Amino acid sequence: MAGRHGMFVRITAAASLLLLTAGCSILNPAPVAAPADPYANLRPTTAAVGVTMPALSDFQHPWDVPTYIMRVTLFAGLPPMNGGVAFVGDSITDYGRWSEAYPNLRVRNFGIAGDTTVGLEHRLIQVIDAKPATIFLMIGTNDVEFGRSPEQIAANIGDILDRLVAGLPNAKVYLESLMPRQPEFDAKVRAVNALLQKVAAKRGLTYIDLYTPFLAGGNRLDPRVTVDDLHPAGEGYARWRALIKDDVYPRALASGG
Repeated sequence: MAGRHGMFVRITAAASLLLLTAGCSILNPAPVAAPADPYANLRPTTAAVGVTMPALSDFQHPWDVPTYIMRVTLFAGLPPMNGGVAFVGDSITDYGRWSEAYPNLRVRNFGIAGDTTVGLEHRLIQVIDAKPATIFLMIGTNDVEFGRSPEQIAANIGDILDRLVAGLPNAKVYLESLMPRQPEFDAKVRAVNALLQKVAAKRGLTYIDLYTPFLAGGNRLDPRVTVDDLHPAGEGYARWRALIKDDVYPRALASGG
């Protein structure tokens, strides 16, 4: 047994030396390439439904890429709304149960978790082609975390609004502010919101302040409405609905729901 143990030690030492000379170690092994996907040419793509995929560098997390593809291809299979209310944005919009919140209205949730202003610009044609009568837009908090400047975020949102107004001249577009989130992002969120007020005013659009009603001491999202300091929980969505209900109903009902 002792001889076999000694042989194992010598083999292990030799293997470790070989790995070290190759710039690796037992604790830091060489990266292993993921196996090629044999079904790659069969997978759904955004290009197949007329949406140009953003560059991979425009996604904050690797898992945001399949989420984007899944949601964009889902939207492509839905019939036009021809009226009603569209909620457009990132995960904060995506996680809301908007159709259940307004069961007597025609509602569609165009939120995609992890999305940014760049991602929305790429898929905005899907919102325009759906022809909603009312649009509530909130986008940009992921850009804040991603590292885009407030000026660039506001410029991107301005471009999005211009395209919505041009593509849907009879629609009512509401620009919602960013909500508060973790305190370390507060200064940047405030800066973005200050610019967004000007973006909306320049275009004659209604700006909805969702920052102030959700702000708590310490410059953060009210802990009573969130479990992660970023996304609203049940009470958060109830508060949000109460803040916009007077804007949702009259226009939607006038357009036939």
